[in-house]
Amino acid sequence: MKSGELVLIIDSVEEGVKFYTEKLGFDLSSLKEGMEGEKHLVYAHLRKGKCGISLRTPQVEELAAFSFIKRCANRCTGFFVEMKKGIEKYYQKCLKKDLKIATELKTTDWGYKTFSIRDPFGTIISFGEPIKQSTAPLFKLEKFGMIIDREMINAKNTTDINAQIENSVGYLKQFGISRRAGKKFAKLKVKLFQKASKK
Repeated sequence: MKSGELVLIIDSVEEGVKFYTEKLGFDLSSLKEGMEGEKHLVYAHLRKGKCGISLRTPQVEELAAFSFIKRCANRCTGFFVEMKKGIEKYYQKCLKKDLKIATELKTTDWGYKTFSIRDPFGTIISFGEPIKQSTAPLFKLEKFGMIIDREMINAKNTTDINAQIENSVGYLKQFGISRRAGKKFAKLKVKLFQKASKK
């Protein structure tokens, strides 16, 4: 896959454009009107930094499903926007604009400060900023069924490392994660640990 971008199917592109440009500060990069003689928008593309969102109305074949989903109080749709800096300031702006706060600003155990809002169509938008990590080196990785320490990494003990990766694959299997996906994930975690332990 080369890239991906969020497409929100909504009943009013005009209302979506108004919300995302006026409330969240997105810029409009593309628009499409309905058929000739129709004075409404059927598509819009918005951008803020590297974050892009497409808004569109449902197509004919999607109308029945969309009608049902629209009646649901919580559509269970959302997306995550990573911010470089300024999340506290952005959170305060959202409060001042009376946006529907879904989750207040908090520090997570996965290393981010986050908060969430709900757009007029029920979509949850989570904003997150990575917390500055300590400059102290990591000495042990003890997660996802693996126990790998710095000595094992420095000694380049591939037998023990591979055994720990296999432990992780077995551990992740209980969540229904396939062997291939589990192994790739475990290898990624080992690689990130190797990088962090060299500091």
